[in-house]
Formats: sequence, structure tokens, C-alpha cells
Amino acid sequence: MSAVLKAFFAAFLVCGGFICAFADGNFYAPSSEKLGALGESFRSKLADCGASGGALCVVANGKVLYGRDFDFPNGAVSGAKPNGAEAPRRYPLGNTSQVLLSLMLAAMQRDGILAADWRVSRHCSYFKFGSGDVTFDDLLSMRGGFDSHSDSLVPADASSLEVFEIARQIPPAGAAKTYFARSRLSAALAGYAMGYVFDKKTSNMKKSFAACAKRYLFEPMKFEDPRFVSFDTALFPATAFALSVVDCAAWLCCETSPNPPVAPRSEIAARRLSRDAAGRFGGGWLASNEGGAHFFVSADYWQNCANVVAVFPDSNVAVAFFARSSDAQKASKACADSLSEFISILTNRK
Repeated sequence: MSAVLKAFFAAFLVCGGFICAFADGNFYAPSSEKLGALGESFRSKLADCGASGGALCVVANGKVLYGRDFDFPNGAVSGAKPNGAEAPRRYPLGNTSQVLLSLMLAAMQRDGILAADWRVSRHCSYFKFGSGDVTFDDLLSMRGGFDSHSDSLVPADASSLEVFEIARQIPPAGAAKTYFARSRLSAALAGYAMGYVFDKKTSNMKKSFAACAKRYLFEPMKFEDPRFVSFDTALFPATAFALSVVDCAAWLCCETSPNPPVAPRSEIAARRLSRDAAGRFGGGWLASNEGGAHFFVSADYWQNCANVVAVFPDSNVAVAFFARSSDAQKASKACADSLSEFISILTNRK
């Protein structure tokens, strides 16, 4: 596992999978043989870490190259789910949900509903924190003045309105726009405020956030079976989403498509650009380099599921790995090591 991913972890469902490979334009599509080998290697890693299930998908230039769901009943690998089985498995994204929040912001900006550089306090009257110049982009890029200690001050059962009130009383952990620290409270406030802008008629911002996500994420990307998780928690938007491998592939198609359905390609790419002083983090993404490849990555372990999602702008390729296991370290390592294996495929094009 690379040092970058170690630090990050610290801080179309088809039987047997689906696979195709092609190459045109300015992007690189690994061969079907290499992707098949990657799938088998990840399957082996899942078995070794005692996972109960997992998934991976690879897309390039807005098209699916490979997708596979793995099932491990009673600890024995069985491949993908058989015909006639229950509804598709969904994998909770945890903090990786924040990448979708920044995508939702880009979609709302396209429609003129709000803009990333708008002051939150000016468009959401419940937000009263610091000097009042914190923007939506500041919150999603973790430059709003909150940190993990701020998160701990919010009771787990606080309502959305109480979250705003608690945030108002929290002393800033650092100067907004210059101080960078990961904070679920920061992401949750952004999500609730976006929900408020979407529907100001209700004070239940959990419901308005969910409606906003359906309108600006689920519908344009034609998600088949997304789910909200953590709905009963105070910081719901920060870890809100669980996706099937099919819907994850649809999302990554949007990240790499020449004509994405959510927002202009330039805005989708711009939200990944770093905002912190170290030049590493923006819109839920961590700018990373490994093996000569430049990419943006998001990862978490949440509700017994590890995930690593990465976008490679130079190749216009994206990949996601999920490992469901009670062993956070092993599950995270399985995903991170598989990402390193994928990077080797990209950088050794023989």
C-alpha cells in the first residue's frame, strides 16, 4: 500500500461480471486480458482478507470497461451473484460521499441554483459561523475552519437545525480559507445548506438534501438502485451514499465522459483541483502520484466496507474497489494494493 493511501485511510451488476475493452481518442483502455487478470487478483485479495463481498469497476472516456461483483458465502469465494438472487449489493461510501457532494454542487451550479464561490451564510440563513465569508467550496474542500474535534462536539442524534446551531458556537479551529483539516461537520453543513437552497420551504434539511441529491445526482446519472445511509445521524450528508457496482460505474462514467450528464466536463474536472496550501485536496479528492501516474483518489472504511476510488485525468480512466469486511486494515489494504496493481497496468502499456 502506498504511503499516500496509508495516510488517506488513517485520516452494471452482471453474473460473472461484464467486460469490454476499446481504444480511441486521447485515453487509454487496458486490454480485456489485463482487466480480467486484475479482477482475479482482486478476488484473491478479498478471499485472503476474509471479505464477505466486494466489487470493482473500471471506466474510460465515459464507457464501462469492466465491472464485477464478488460474493463470499461462508467465507468461500463464489464469484458474482447468481441469477434470481436478491437486489444488487450496495457499498457504503463513507467519506467518499463527499466527492459526490462536490459533483452535486457542480450540477446545481450548471443550473444556476447556486455557485461554488457563494457565501453560505448569504444563501442559508441557518449558517452563522466565523466571519461569514465561508463559501460552499470552502466547506467541501475542508477550508471552512472545522476539524475532527469540531465533529466530536456534535451529538449523534442532533437534528439538522441543531447541527447549524452547534456549528455557530464552535470556535474556529483555524482561519477559514487558509486552514485545512478533514471534517465531516464541514461536509455535512455543505450538504444541508445545498438542500436548503434547493427547497427553502422545509426546515427538515435531511429530507431536502435527499431530494436535492435525487434531482442533481441520481436522476441525471440514471442510477438504478442507490441508497442513503446514516440518515439518522447528525452529519448525514458527509457519509450519505451507498452504491451498487452498476451505479458506481455510472458515476465514474460521468467523471470521464466527454459530455457528462451532470455538469460541463471542465467544471467536473475543476472541482478536483487542490484548494489547500499543500496543494493536495479539493472537492473530496486527494491529488496523488504513484509509479509515475498522476491521479485523484478518495477512500474510506465505513460500515464494515473499505473503498478506494481514483480518477486518472491523463488517461481519462477511473477505477473503484470495494471490500466488505470487519477487518478494516485488511480490507483497506486489499483495495489499496489493487489500486497499485491497476496503476502498474496504466504505466506499463506493453
